[in-house]
Amino acid sequence: MITEVCSGSRQAKTLSEMLRFTPAKTSPADDIDSIITPPLKGGHWSLGDSAQSTTDTPCTTSGLDGSYTEICLKPLGRFLSFDVKRSLFSGKRVAEQMNDAEDSPATKRLREADLTIHNICLKSSSPALSLKNDCIKTMVQKLSTDADVIADGSRPYILPTVVGKHKDLKAISPDTMSAVLHGCYDAEIDGVTVIDCRYPYEFEGGHIQGAVNLYTRVMVRDFLVSRAQNHVSSTRHVLIFHCEFSSERGPKMYRHLRSEDRAMNSDVYPRLHFPEIYLLEGGYKAFFNAHGSQCEPQTYKPMLHKDHADDLRHFRGKSKSWTAGERPSCTRTSLRF
Repeated sequence: MITEVCSGSRQAKTLSEMLRFTPAKTSPADDIDSIITPPLKGGHWSLGDSAQSTTDTPCTTSGLDGSYTEICLKPLGRFLSFDVKRSLFSGKRVAEQMNDAEDSPATKRLREADLTIHNICLKSSSPALSLKNDCIKTMVQKLSTDADVIADGSRPYILPTVVGKHKDLKAISPDTMSAVLHGCYDAEIDGVTVIDCRYPYEFEGGHIQGAVNLYTRVMVRDFLVSRAQNHVSSTRHVLIFHCEFSSERGPKMYRHLRSEDRAMNSDVYPRLHFPEIYLLEGGYKAFFNAHGSQCEPQTYKPMLHKDHADDLRHFRGKSKSWTAGERPSCTRTSLRF
């Protein structure tokens, strides 16, 4: 019996130390309930009292004998559920995850993109840039509604045009081409360059007088770069493109030169080195049939000539034209912009 009392006393003392409670002197040493839920003044602690308690900190009460008992109105570790405890630490984990996400490469890239867009918006709000944008919009509107002005909007086309197969390109007839070669427009134009986009064996078999043979995109771009320093949009230097029928190769190189010209002058839109360009309707075949005397030599060799099958395969691959497997481009109505 004495052993059991001692054992109970030691357990109560150990539990008291763990819970940091000091039992009242009037409480039995083996009364565990009085240690866990010590009595208050005038009575015992009850479940209703815990509902009214609003603090988790220990308080001190004085006994009749002058002793002080440290009690807890609502022990935090005893009455918090598992879910509540977990919620105390979930915020920390979420915060850590958010910090990790903020430091991730993807988040940094998004942050940099947002900053760049913000800076662009700030720059675009400047009065000078706004005025420039208004001028560009006005010019685009002018080029889209007035088909009689050249591609930089500075003046009307000088040569009479005809309705051709390609609605987005300005075309001239073989008769107009002949008149240009005879000098009928010398007073109104400063110069003219006829660009023959056929393959070399076709060109050597007969071409328009003074024409140059450019049948690849690289050749067209090199021509533009070499002549750009000598021709500005204030002069009337006219370009006239053609191929055998002016159906595919000629129009394709026409569009390519205009695209390259726009790219070279992107910072001074709508300025162009060659704003006035034409397409010879019907191509070399139509011109040779009508004005063969202005060709040199005065012959016509078609692309599908039986003696040049190997040359055709070679130059098809070299020029990378639509006949080499490229899909024919759709008609672009916005070329002049």
